[in-house]
Amino acid sequence: MASPAPPQGVLTVVPAPADIAAAATAFVRRIDPGCGGVVRILPELRVSLQVQAADPYWIQEQGDAGAWRQVPRVSAWGPRHDWAWGYARRDISAFGVLLTPAGLAALTAAAAPRLVNRTFAVADLDAELAVALDASAEEPFERWTARATAALRTAFGRRPPAAEPTGPALEVLATAEGDATAQAAAACGLSVRHFRRLFRDAHGTSPKLYQRLMRVDRKLRELHARPWEADPWPDEPIAFADQPHAIREFRALTGMTPRDYARAKAAGDATLRSVAGLTDAPAGPEDGG
Repeated sequence: MASPAPPQGVLTVVPAPADIAAAATAFVRRIDPGCGGVVRILPELRVSLQVQAADPYWIQEQGDAGAWRQVPRVSAWGPRHDWAWGYARRDISAFGVLLTPAGLAALTAAAAPRLVNRTFAVADLDAELAVALDASAEEPFERWTARATAALRTAFGRRPPAAEPTGPALEVLATAEGDATAQAAAACGLSVRHFRRLFRDAHGTSPKLYQRLMRVDRKLRELHARPWEADPWPDEPIAFADQPHAIREFRALTGMTPRDYARAKAAGDATLRSVAGLTDAPAGPEDGG
């Protein structure tokens, strides 16, 4: 008798209200029972607040053999520019708020470069917000979203996010060929030198690396059979020079080839930026890692 198929994960996304859009863009619910084990976490340009409502989540950065660190239950996640290892023992049940860079900066009062590849306890940033965001795995998403929205309105009322002068650059960096940095600076009405400085302040990295990460992020969505996030620029080709360039960039930023990624997702894994079942994965923190 064939063994039953593993349960499929559920990912739900709803947009945030317009009055907090400068700080938060969407609410996310992930329910993934029985998906535990070590996964490769791929780069993620967006930042978020997350609640791990089931098993604790752990992260091990590249090169830190055995150095697993547990992510706080209610945590703020900075942008991830390097891949890493992640681990949950068995079940993932998570609530999340996708933030703008300005939203996270308002909460942390930290420069964006300090937030890259980092997670923080929300309680250390805003104890009232941490309590309001916490949830049980059984709480209905709609109820949590309403509660989280009210808490975010209060938090960002105390600390309004700053204006983002390099916002118009993102579409240029995602789609432009040639000297995209100069084109992006022009779209923002800034000199290239001033643009580079403001962009690093907002996003924690140079426009060039951000452009590389955006291209790979778009490639992830193209390779996934049923991505839960659509490509914002579906009519614009991904600006790789050629196929070998695409493969090199993908491997450099994710640690795997596009073919490896597509094969991993062919089994029906709904997640976009984590990959399970890799033979080079280390042992998890509860399995001797």
